Amino acid sequence: MNKIFILVLMCFSYSSFSQQVISSAGNTSEADGYILSWTIGEGVISTVGSTETELTQGFHQPLIVDVIPTSIEKNLLLEIKAFPNPTYDKVMFEGGDPVGTYHVRVVDKLGRVLEQKTLPFSDLTLEMKKYNNGSYIIEVIEDKTGKRKIFNIIKSQR
Repeated sequence: MNKIFILVLMCFSYSSFSQQVISSAGNTSEADGYILSWTIGEGVISTVGSTETELTQGFHQPLIVDVIPTSIEKNLLLEIKAFPNPTYDKVMFEGGDPVGTYHVRVVDKLGRVLEQKTLPFSDLTLEMKKYNNGSYIIEVIEDKTGKRKIFNIIKSQR
């Protein structure tokens, strides 16, 4: 019985620390609006920051969302809907400020930013024909208020 308990405890503690890596080398460079980050053998991760600056080490993720609204932060959540989902050719949006300006970012599941643009609400439609079948993350941010919503959109064949 004690051996089973110890085994379960070890599995639980291993899974809770499984996202830690120690890096022997790495670098980040920025040029012309592009950021290149790389590491070798990440073993330790940490995030240190203040209200103005944030330093993140390890697990380089190109899509960094400043605020992911929860039920506590409903005033930060953009009231907008994306449809159809799944889609073949385009994604349209409904709701939000009809005279507002929106920042839209399309990211694939590997974290690559595929498209990023600013549009007035009247043009708020995304063409999806150019993308391969799969799942994409679309982040929509209202310029005036900073409210945002993140959608998981599936691009499929007709």
